[in-house]
Amino acid sequence: MSKPINEPRLVQQALIADEDLSFELAALVPPANGITNAASTFIDRATKLLLSDKIMLTNEQHTAVTSAIAIAQLTVKEGAAISKLLRNPDASAEVIAGLRLSAKDSQDA
Repeated sequence: MSKPINEPRLVQQALIADEDLSFELAALVPPANGITNAASTFIDRATKLLLSDKIMLTNEQHTAVTSAIAIAQLTVKEGAAISKLLRNPDASAEVIAGLRLSAKDSQDA
């Protein structure tokens, strides 16, 4: 019978697969994270603008900001996919296949 996992380090090891980041790709991780961070920051600021009582937007401006938020949300997902590809290139074929299917669905719409 196995012992329960009580030590936080053991819990982390059980939940997170051990993936080595190659030194060749390591320099690309911060810029990839920057994509996600920039999109997240944009979503935060754009949402605050939409909820602001001080700034009144026209219907066109409101639509533009709402559409931009939707694009930024997709960008967060794409940024996460880029980071995942860099951290685990062995699984990249599956991720790339999923992105291609998503792009094909968008083109069909």
